[in-house]
Amino acid sequence: MMAEGLMRRRWSFVVGRGLAVSSMGIHGMDGQPPTDLAIRVCAENDIAIEKLLSRPIAGDELRQADLVLVMEPVQKEFLKIFFPSLDDAVFLLGAWPERSDSKKAIIKDPVGGTIRDYRKTFQLLAKHIDRIIPLLRNEYGY
Repeated sequence: MMAEGLMRRRWSFVVGRGLAVSSMGIHGMDGQPPTDLAIRVCAENDIAIEKLLSRPIAGDELRQADLVLVMEPVQKEFLKIFFPSLDDAVFLLGAWPERSDSKKAIIKDPVGGTIRDYRKTFQLLAKHIDRIIPLLRNEYGY
């Protein structure tokens, strides 16, 4: 949910329109709020995520997506297995627009970690979101 909040915030500063951002989990949890540490780290960066709730994967919504960005290879593999038609649309956020699954492209989920882990993940998410916004604008005409 940190990535969703961060992407919404950064996109609204740069473009302000035209992008649907949605967060879904492969673990099937529904209606759970972000962790206290995620809320805290986002708040430290003026991003409010406390009203977001977890959602399981929504197949119909996924099938309509132009691009699906995930943090870890296991998420990518899950989607490729259960939604093979999405194969060309699923990428690691840390690699897009490349198809690389290198260790440098992986953004580890901080759930269960320390505040330091959450801050590190937030910084990686911010770095990659800032990197891809101009690419998204070019690729999708925003």
